[in-house]
Amino acid sequence: MDFRRIKGLLVSLVIGIPILLIFYFSLNYFGNIWWLPFATIMFFISVVLSQIFPILIFPIFYKITPIENEELKERITKLARDANLKVENVYKFNMSKNTKKANAAFTGLGRTKRIILGDTLLENYSTEEIETVIAHELGHFKKKHIIKNILIGTISSFLTLFIIALLYQNSLSLFGFREITQVAALPLLGLWSMLIGLIQAPLGNVLSRKFEYEADEYAIFETKNPSAFKKTLEKLTEQNFGDKEPHPFVEWFFYSHPSIKNRISAIDKFAEEHNLNLHSESELKLVDPL
Repeated sequence: MDFRRIKGLLVSLVIGIPILLIFYFSLNYFGNIWWLPFATIMFFISVVLSQIFPILIFPIFYKITPIENEELKERITKLARDANLKVENVYKFNMSKNTKKANAAFTGLGRTKRIILGDTLLENYSTEEIETVIAHELGHFKKKHIIKNILIGTISSFLTLFIIALLYQNSLSLFGFREITQVAALPLLGLWSMLIGLIQAPLGNVLSRKFEYEADEYAIFETKNPSAFKKTLEKLTEQNFGDKEPHPFVEWFFYSHPSIKNRISAIDKFAEEHNLNLHSESELKLVDPL
């Protein structure tokens, strides 16, 4: 086992063990309404983890430094200003230590918000291409997808735990159990959790794909460069070993992001509707913003 896996295991234990203890305490102390205090506590834990992830957890696994490309930094800073987001700095991390895949992300909440770019992205993509990736991530912020996901996720968590608790409580006797706190009965709770999760997954993915399309539209509207964005998506799909044209059912059930074929089709349609079907830097300069 390498050092990275050991660190991952330790972080999982530090976070996971207290959550398991909180879960079993809720089960013992609150009885059949255990789901309510547990969901409430999990909400606060998720908020705290979102706050500390960029500054405490992520640096455990990667070296994070400010990007050195001043032109790119200025472009990203301008995009952030246009999205009404204050950015102190733009960071890169050594993603190449673990994979050849490329990625960028908008992490954190409140004062810990950060834009981070993998070194694999910085080394293999042009400034224009990276700009479209960041514009897409900022699109999630501008369209309030982060807040919407928090609200939907919170409501979903409470409702899901309520349904799981109800099914668990009413199915105990069918398997010869008497109390919800019996350790031997907990696999039944896990089974109901997996089944409910299986039902929820495609519904959550439908919403996620909708948000991705909206962020794509924001990216090409802000950069006025759909050709660069399409090229970037194609390169990312190849670099990340994505399936360009999955079966429609597979995409509907499993994919949180639209397939590259559907994304490019949607980008072409949006660009045509808004007169953004551009193919060169010179053409970009001739089109007035809508």
